[in-house]
Amino acid sequence: MENMGHLLSFVTNTSGDYLAIHADLAGIDLLIRELGLLRHALLQDQVEHTHLQYIDVPGDELSPTKLENQPDEVNVVTHVKIYAWNDHWARHHKLKK
Repeated sequence: MENMGHLLSFVTNTSGDYLAIHADLAGIDLLIRELGLLRHALLQDQVEHTHLQYIDVPGDELSPTKLENQPDEVNVVTHVKIYAWNDHWARHHKLKK
């Protein structure tokens, strides 16, 4: 069952070096909520992460949609993991100098 409550989809090209995000107002609100929770954790100097997924059940965070006839929109992303790193852990994992 496709999520009809909101639109939030991430689509890459074949190589993955291009990302398109499609969202309606409810999808933007969902993304802002998730990012807000991560921001709150970082303000407390906590390292957290969140998942946005499409697994074909009611309430999915991600929509399995893309633009038709767009050569750069090939792979619909079904799982997005967003990490919120504080400076210590970002440097520890060599993600930041």
